[in-house]
Amino acid sequence: MSRIYEITERVASYAPASDIDTINRAYVFAAHAHAGQRRNSGEAYISHPLAVADILASLSMDSATIVTGLLHDTVEDTSVTLADIEQHFGADVAGLVDGVTKIGKISFSSREQKQAENFRKMILATAKDLRVLIVKLADRLHNMRTLGFMPEHKRQAIGIETLEIYAPLAHRLGIHWIKQEMEDLVFSYLETDAYKALMSEMQGRLGGLNQTRERLESLIQKALLRQGLKAKVQGRMKHLYSIHEKMQRKHVDFEEIFDLLAFRVIVEDMTVCYQALGIVHSLYRPVPGRFKDYIAIPKPNGYQSLHTVVIGPENFRIEVQIRTESMHFYAEDGVAAHWAYKEGGNEDQDSFTWLKQLTDLLKETDNPGEMLEDVRLDLFVREVYVFSRDGDIYPLPRGARPLDFAYAVHTDVGQHCVGVRINGEVADFSCRLKNGDQIEVMTSPDQTPSRQWLQYVKTPRAKQSIRQWFRRQEHDSSLRLGEKILYQTLGVKDVAADVLKQCGCEDVKALKIRLGRGELAVHALLAAAPNKGASLRRLMGMKGATMQAAECCHPIPGDTVLGQLSGSEGMVLHHFKCHAVSEGKKQQDWIEVDWQSQSGALFKTGIEVRSRNRRGMLANVTRSIADSGSSIEDLKLNQRGGSMSLLLFLIDVEDRVHLAHVMRAIKSVEGVVKVERRNAVGLSGKKESRALGETLRDFFASRKTSASKTSASKTSASNPRQEKE
Repeated sequence: MSRIYEITERVASYAPASDIDTINRAYVFAAHAHAGQRRNSGEAYISHPLAVADILASLSMDSATIVTGLLHDTVEDTSVTLADIEQHFGADVAGLVDGVTKIGKISFSSREQKQAENFRKMILATAKDLRVLIVKLADRLHNMRTLGFMPEHKRQAIGIETLEIYAPLAHRLGIHWIKQEMEDLVFSYLETDAYKALMSEMQGRLGGLNQTRERLESLIQKALLRQGLKAKVQGRMKHLYSIHEKMQRKHVDFEEIFDLLAFRVIVEDMTVCYQALGIVHSLYRPVPGRFKDYIAIPKPNGYQSLHTVVIGPENFRIEVQIRTESMHFYAEDGVAAHWAYKEGGNEDQDSFTWLKQLTDLLKETDNPGEMLEDVRLDLFVREVYVFSRDGDIYPLPRGARPLDFAYAVHTDVGQHCVGVRINGEVADFSCRLKNGDQIEVMTSPDQTPSRQWLQYVKTPRAKQSIRQWFRRQEHDSSLRLGEKILYQTLGVKDVAADVLKQCGCEDVKALKIRLGRGELAVHALLAAAPNKGASLRRLMGMKGATMQAAECCHPIPGDTVLGQLSGSEGMVLHHFKCHAVSEGKKQQDWIEVDWQSQSGALFKTGIEVRSRNRRGMLANVTRSIADSGSSIEDLKLNQRGGSMSLLLFLIDVEDRVHLAHVMRAIKSVEGVVKVERRNAVGLSGKKESRALGETLRDFFASRKTSASKTSASKTSASNPRQEKE
């Protein structure tokens, strides 16, 4: 266990002006607060704050951060309050402790929500002061070192969270040794058998690898000295988790991994880095495509170095990293290596654009599942560097698509993107971006996002922007629909305060939105309204953009339809003969709707064509459908006895008038005997066999996919065809 005098001696060695007395007082305060408490290992609880403070001292953090490490659990796990911390140690330390403290006194509906809110609180505090995150990483690292004393289910949960969130956060701050130790610890706990097997393999080759490392250190050092370059060469073994990950990614055995060694060449200044690179390449043959210049183009976390891979003795692949002394300090300890608080200044937060973007993301996201998914995506290493037409560099995640770039430039550019050119050539939204691509975004003020875009984008910023756009559209549509329901039900645009109270709404706007979303039933509004004779017999003048056709009966504008408000889908329309209407339990919630068509909005319906068996009959029928301005979503051919065939089509039409036009065109085809409209519930009104009804239901059920739903947002797109593509 670390001792307080060892920690204070280390702090005094790198910062002689530090307030050692306050650190000692914090230790006494924490020891008193945690008196009698023990960890799962059986040790006194104070051993944990001491270990956290020791890790922070190894990062050369300022005295306020060391004090925070000693006190970080007092507010959460003892009777100490933030006011007590501020009284004894000042507002600066109290703010840091508050940022690290979990939200322990709020009731959450799920573990996921609790995890999301704790993470949100920590990141928002980090945006104000990066030391919050550094203390949290030190806290998590020591917890990982003692994870073996936790129950199995907790080891699994904490390990996964560490691997998905905290190790990437350490990488983003550039503290690579913490990242690597966390990953190795998670590997040892979550995949114990694989860890032990790999450890055994490494130990078997350790002697030979050490000899190779020493020999190559000497060879590279001498080659640099011959050219008059002063340099320090350090060889190291790659950590176990990175080897395991590579074996899994490339599907190879340990014997097929040849780059187990990596070397760092540390020189005096940036110019010498490139000279040293030339010497290394003259000494050993470089592997094509494996050179990366992170000095000219630093990583998003500020990391700088030259990376190359060469073929060394005995065909060993060797990774060589070349950097200056200051670059090396930053590569090891990241932001902590040049922490400005040591001089009493403030860290330049502008260099951490990823933190600002993550903060904005957390502020805008309400769904815990979405938030955690976006955070995990955002924390992964960014490895693709692309250029705008003006030459600006944009770092994006590997696998990013053109729309990710458009949203990275600006949200408005993404929302109105109609196409892109990559390296001068028109490209599809689905293509993956590569290092060095130059991208030009084409926009139109009439373009709006499509739900299909969510399948293409990778970055959380792009995903969140698209989701927010649709949420705003849904909000506006619900408000308009609610206004119409309120007016046509009560004949007013406003209601009294007692009606709002009975309906559980703060104001009229909230009432309209709840009506439009279906969260407040129409009969509940009628019951609360003073005019008991009011009723909603028919909802007039409803455009296609605010309607959604039910998939069970596929109605189209012009049909006699009944609507039911759904909290998740808005106004869902059913044909009045649909079984869902007859089986509906809440008859008072069905609303007769005068459903009007809207230009450009298409809806699916089925038609049955009986024809004679003639050569080219199918081609002639499909051509007549296309010539009538409709498109075929699916078709099914059913051969009948004799010389007759039965064709079932699923087509897109605007309304009943358009459908009639299509059916007349089909009837004019020579050889067509009969054309009728057919839906899954048999809407023609004529008696047919149950077998045919089942065939139709199966036919329509096979077409039920998430992409086939007709929604308000879909019909509002500037190009309905683009949605399908």
